[in-house]
Amino acid sequence: MDGSALQHQLAFYLPPCGLSTIEALRFPPELLKIFYIARVIFSDTSTHRIKSQASPLFARKHIFTGRPEKSAPESPVHRKALMDNFINLGKIQALHDIARLLPREHVLYSDTIFYKKLANRELIKIDYEGAAEGILSVDTFLKQQETELTRSQKIYLLFDNSTSMNGERFKKLFVAKAIAIEYLRRVAEESPQIYFRSFHSDIGELIKASSRESIHRVIQYITQLQTGGGRITNIGDAVVQAIQDITSDPEMEEAEIVVLTDGFGPIPKNLKELLGQIKLHIILIPDLDIEKILALYPNRAAWEEGGTDGSRPMPEFWKYYSNDPPPRFLHGDEMYQKTYRSYQTAKKSVKEQKALEILQGLNQIYTLQEVCENFIFVIISSILGEEFPFSPQDVAAFEDYITDLEAQDISHLTNEEKLRLLQSITFVSQLLTVARDNTRDKAVLAGIKRLTHRLDALLARLLEDPWLRTILKVDRISIRLSFDLAGARKNDRLSFFEALAYLVRFFITTLREALKQLWYDYKI
Repeated sequence: MDGSALQHQLAFYLPPCGLSTIEALRFPPELLKIFYIARVIFSDTSTHRIKSQASPLFARKHIFTGRPEKSAPESPVHRKALMDNFINLGKIQALHDIARLLPREHVLYSDTIFYKKLANRELIKIDYEGAAEGILSVDTFLKQQETELTRSQKIYLLFDNSTSMNGERFKKLFVAKAIAIEYLRRVAEESPQIYFRSFHSDIGELIKASSRESIHRVIQYITQLQTGGGRITNIGDAVVQAIQDITSDPEMEEAEIVVLTDGFGPIPKNLKELLGQIKLHIILIPDLDIEKILALYPNRAAWEEGGTDGSRPMPEFWKYYSNDPPPRFLHGDEMYQKTYRSYQTAKKSVKEQKALEILQGLNQIYTLQEVCENFIFVIISSILGEEFPFSPQDVAAFEDYITDLEAQDISHLTNEEKLRLLQSITFVSQLLTVARDNTRDKAVLAGIKRLTHRLDALLARLLEDPWLRTILKVDRISIRLSFDLAGARKNDRLSFFEALAYLVRFFITTLREALKQLWYDYKI
């Protein structure tokens, strides 16, 4: 992955920065961790298993595609195209149909949407020979297509922030956030309409976004989202709320629902009927016990065909919770209950309650899977013990990116461009610290140290600018300018004497500006 692709990814994650948004120079640790995980998992060169598991969502082969079209009659009646506002229109069938595109198709869409519609054969051509779509008013036909275009860009994202998402040393929550934000980054290029709610035992407020600034507000909200709620995670209630939002607000008409969850929560029996024509897509991040069961029984049919009582080859962990074999069928109202009754709780041991909770969760996951039939249902396998180390390819990408930063002539930058450059340097410096703490490979660690030295030198050079020192009050902030002599060898761009020169120049300039300020204050 080259530096330009990394720059594009960074540009999305970094909050807007300008003369009026200097606060964007401070980054919450959560944002750094989320970007780091997203970078390690979803970069172009990554071979991480989570990347392949989530590929159906990011490739969107099923999501946001047009509804099945009725096939044209085998022997269509050839009609002469009428003049004025009535002509034969149809979707392209092959690339050579581009020559007959309706003129507005060339100018209406951005490049990203144009090529997406071209790949999906959704662009509109003038059909001179037959009535593939029938003779329609141009206005009527195009209105149908605009409705389809608008529909394909509406995303209703539900994010599970229940306490159970804290599992596996909080990595489950951070991976879920990384998937959600990376997904928003992928679709943001298509000018989507985003609707977002978090949920646990309660359902969060509805957040809408369509512009880059509003999408960044959603990112900030996701970044700062904490887990909470009671014992029950109301997945079903959250989906029902989304259905009500979509059906009651014409603005959300035909939005598609994407849910990130661990699957522990009651699901209405009639959820499929409630959804109607609304598409529901699930990204499931189960706990380790559920994952082991799903590996053996990926769906309800496999569970029910798993053998008679006592012969089911369950994972060893089940014996810890119960000596009795699990039931062959996962049916009954008890599998949909929202909580335990007090007298039942008193009679059951912790292990028995955990066994029932596993069976309830499994039944609810199977129900979601059945509701999502023909749509996206992704299972992200356990991330327990995952280290997310930096790779040599990541080091190379950051090296290209830093080289581009170094090539900028600071003296020719506008004040706003200087702030953005400072923002990028600060963010990448902190990100490399996270990379260093999560990496064990010595060669990669040496590369990270080398990149850090270069960023330190670039930061020192940038902070020589008088305007930046005045605006940022450099004398009141701590700036790390460490130069490891052991690392300053032939592989480093920064020698000891260069580092010393930068430091001397920096302190002299700072002292001069301070004296000027004192003189000015005294004079006033």
